[in-house]
Amino acid sequence: MNAWLVVAAALAGVTGTWLLYLASPQQQWRAPGPSPRQHRAWPGALCLLLSLVLAWPTMGPVEAVSAWLVLVMLVASLAPFVGAWRARRRGDTR
Repeated sequence: MNAWLVVAAALAGVTGTWLLYLASPQQQWRAPGPSPRQHRAWPGALCLLLSLVLAWPTMGPVEAVSAWLVLVMLVASLAPFVGAWRARRRGDTR
């Protein structure tokens, strides 16, 4: 197992999940304002796909998919809490 590929897969997975969260209209990471509406989920989806592709040969199919799903679920569960914390620090009361 190549540790560099696993780290790259994890970073791509975290980045992809963050980008998908930022594509949501109800997210609280950014300050309110206009955002691009068209094709905003594609970068996150591509990063998640890259993450799975990088993890697949290093871990094997079953281990890669389960580790990938756990990572995505963990980051997706924490993202709203980080957004609420950032909105509170900004003084935003949406």
